[in-house]
Amino acid sequence: MRNSSKLLILAVIVAAAMAVLPAASADSITITDNISVGGTLIGTATLTQGGMCGGTSISSTSVCVAVQMTSGSVRLGGPVIGFSGNVNENGMTSTLTDVGGIFSLSSGACGGISQETICFDANGSATAQSLFLILSNAETSSGITLGNIHVAGDFCGSSPTCFATTTEVSTVPEPGTLGMLGAGLVGLAGLTRRRFLSQN
Repeated sequence: MRNSSKLLILAVIVAAAMAVLPAASADSITITDNISVGGTLIGTATLTQGGMCGGTSISSTSVCVAVQMTSGSVRLGGPVIGFSGNVNENGMTSTLTDVGGIFSLSSGACGGISQETICFDANGSATAQSLFLILSNAETSSGITLGNIHVAGDFCGSSPTCFATTTEVSTVPEPGTLGMLGAGLVGLAGLTRRRFLSQN
């Protein structure tokens, strides 16, 4: 009876540790989206809290949006990407280099981009194989989602540009947080085993 009580206590501790995990890793979640046109994968978009963004170190309160095209390019003219979720529209900075034009975030819809509350606009006619944006005062843990992305390539058919859809394929907590949780659970298991052995 005594051993079963201890096992119950251990189970409660493990459950409590698992419940705390989302709070512990709330500011360190990586979101990956596939970018596709007509079912054809043409690139990926990754949203990462803090760390590096296109060679620039960013704060833990900022989110890096990294778009990498495997086919075609991102069209940096007019509406580019739509965002929804915890995005500070007045706090975006851009690490775009060698790209002319004026970049801005605005509230509400912009042509061709769906499911957004914030729209990233650009003026000009440039295109890019990769795009790095820094969203300051933003949180991946609160569920930032991407709308369509303005792209250019043969996959657009008769039109030179079109709007690709984004589909979230993974949401991964920062490995360091999971590692600490795992180490803690292993330690608890070892402590419990030692107590069981010493009392039997």
